[in-house]
Amino acid sequence: MDAIKALADPDRREAARESLAARGLAAVRPLLDELLDETSPVRHWDIEFVLTERIGSVAFDEVLAALAAATDDESRGRVSRVFTRFGAVDRYIGALSHPSARVRGSAAFGIQSACSVAFGREPNPGVDYGLVIDALIPLLADPDPEVAQRAEWVLTMLGPGVEEPLRRVRDHGPGRLRARALTALAATGGEEALSPADRAAVERLIRIKVRDERARPLDTCFTSWIAVPTGDQQGIVELLGLFEARPATFELGLSVGAHDSHDYAEHGRVYVTPEVDGWTLVLGPWCNPVDPQRAEDVLHAVTELSRRYGRAQAYYFGEQGGGSGWLVAEDGNAVRRFGSCWEDDGAGFTLGEPLPEERAACVEEGITPVGDVGADDEEWTDLAAYLAPQLAEQLGLSPMALGPHTTVRGVGAVAFTPYAREHGRPGTGAYAI
Repeated sequence: MDAIKALADPDRREAARESLAARGLAAVRPLLDELLDETSPVRHWDIEFVLTERIGSVAFDEVLAALAAATDDESRGRVSRVFTRFGAVDRYIGALSHPSARVRGSAAFGIQSACSVAFGREPNPGVDYGLVIDALIPLLADPDPEVAQRAEWVLTMLGPGVEEPLRRVRDHGPGRLRARALTALAATGGEEALSPADRAAVERLIRIKVRDERARPLDTCFTSWIAVPTGDQQGIVELLGLFEARPATFELGLSVGAHDSHDYAEHGRVYVTPEVDGWTLVLGPWCNPVDPQRAEDVLHAVTELSRRYGRAQAYYFGEQGGGSGWLVAEDGNAVRRFGSCWEDDGAGFTLGEPLPEERAACVEEGITPVGDVGADDEEWTDLAAYLAPQLAEQLGLSPMALGPHTTVRGVGAVAFTPYAREHGRPGTGAYAI
């Protein structure tokens, strides 16, 4: 116990590590007890390091037993972090059939840590990936939904070698595995990895669901959209140069939009709504009027849309302080453009005079209206960073305001943008339908 307590002392830590490592298995249970002691002065990661890096695999069974015996989430979390750091893939495979769901899920996570090839990681040279895949696939039907979800995620991180085993499940069963196998297959290889029968089944499901679906809010963490007061979806598609438009539900449009808006903004694809309360919306990062890469092209597109349809608008809104931007055009002329984002003060995008709705928002907030003598630029940009959804609703229609009350005519579509012609089509994945 003195050696364990010494882990809290930087001057004695290395000597304590050596002492505990020399004791081997005899030190494991006391270390785990210290790990679970909420009053301990020893940092969790110092105990984890000794157990996994200094004592190593001889501690595996004792840690597994402690994980299975843990009775609360905090304890399970602490022991699970140790368990998943061993890197013992063969031992993890054996633990995938353990009676404890927490052990099964942690074993799958341990495999993920040791074997993932996602984000450019190299395959683990000491691992039989076929054996790992065959062991994980049955967990797609695990009675614990968190374990089943973890197995699905891990399979998508193991590279293209998972595709053929998953296709076999789709073709031959067992039936309890087929649904999650389809999701994992789509997430791994996209639409191209699906069999012709599965692609046809997906398309048939979409055709059935769009017949009488209701609108739903289209709200991603970073939402960009164009709004046009018309039901002429085909005309908008043609004017914007979109191509290969395919039917899509609101749920699918939202799922694609959320995927394309995160991490790296995907400019090669958009969702075009059916007519919603007399408007058509185009959703995707390609529509962002205050993105430095897209601002001038969006300005041109929106002014041309307004020339044909009288009015057109484009917006960007980032939740949780991600900023706002808007562009309003009428009869072929840009009336107003403004952006307020954390990385830019919006000055580079500003066109036109403040809208009456902008000034009214200032009054409501209790600040001097933008454009007036004495207006505080900082106060205005702070307010403007949250204003896009409100302005969209006041000037026409916000995608965040769609719902069962919305009148829907026609069928939505996912389409490629002109950007995809030049830079290549975006990879597909697993999306909600």
